[in-house]
Amino acid sequence: MTSTPPSNTAVGRDQLTPDTPNPSPCPRPRTFYKYLSSKRTDVLQDLKIRFTQVSALNDPFESLPGIMLGDRDWYLDVFGERVEREIVKRGIRSPVKRKQYRRARKKEFENFYTCYTDITWLTNLSEDVRKMSDSVQGCLSLSATATNVLMWSHYAQNHEGYVIGFHAGHEYFGESVSPVIYSSVRPTHNPFEHRHSGAIFYTKSSDWGYEREYRKFQSFVEPIKLENGNYLSPYPPRDASSGQRNAVVLFPIPPDSISCVILGWKSTPELHRAITCALESHQLQHVQMYAARPSPDRYEVEIIPVARHKHS
Repeated sequence: MTSTPPSNTAVGRDQLTPDTPNPSPCPRPRTFYKYLSSKRTDVLQDLKIRFTQVSALNDPFESLPGIMLGDRDWYLDVFGERVEREIVKRGIRSPVKRKQYRRARKKEFENFYTCYTDITWLTNLSEDVRKMSDSVQGCLSLSATATNVLMWSHYAQNHEGYVIGFHAGHEYFGESVSPVIYSSVRPTHNPFEHRHSGAIFYTKSSDWGYEREYRKFQSFVEPIKLENGNYLSPYPPRDASSGQRNAVVLFPIPPDSISCVILGWKSTPELHRAITCALESHQLQHVQMYAARPSPDRYEVEIIPVARHKHS
């Protein structure tokens, strides 16, 4: 009987650029929310937002697949399949010569097994997935909720920042935005596969479930269209600044994709004024303004309408 790889192997997503994961059982929210610190008023002033390299995000397991280790029989099967492909590729037709070739290659199995069970080597392969992602694409992290206390604390400067609401149905998002899947099972990287599971980029530990995250990826490089209709993202030089971990890569956001702005309950009048000026400078009269505040009787964040800051 043919052995199988470990049960936590991610299957069905086979490219570095993220595929859309399986549809979420919950319908897409009407609004996507982006939490920001009070220092990031430039997002509204310039109408540009950062697409962040995954290694610069705050989850140590972000887009870092687990290593795959199977039983010895699995490696024997994989090795045997590789030998059979070699026989076909070399055009060895004689049954006797095929048998001789198998016998000769079998002597190399122990080296093969030692290599593909080397924890350090496998870990480096896993880290290479994240490094390659950093060099070609960035991620815009959004949330389906504007009322989570932890989100305000972690991503909006301890409630001193603000949140931008986006129309989830806007064409800017379209099918390119997908929900994060929260799981106790970590996707793995199969060292025998040359392409990678898209689930790597959309799966996080259940510990992060409160974020209710949606993601939009943006390429840093111009894809090359192949003859078969597929696209290839070429890797830039190693010293390309776009692919460096700390490089801030900004992309424009459509003004009409913005639906609202929510001020943190600890935000200052100066932030209110700066946001009002930014909205007016781009003539974004359609954008509604709100403020978050602690509920007077529950452990909840309430959202209330507020007027724009009046110029003195």
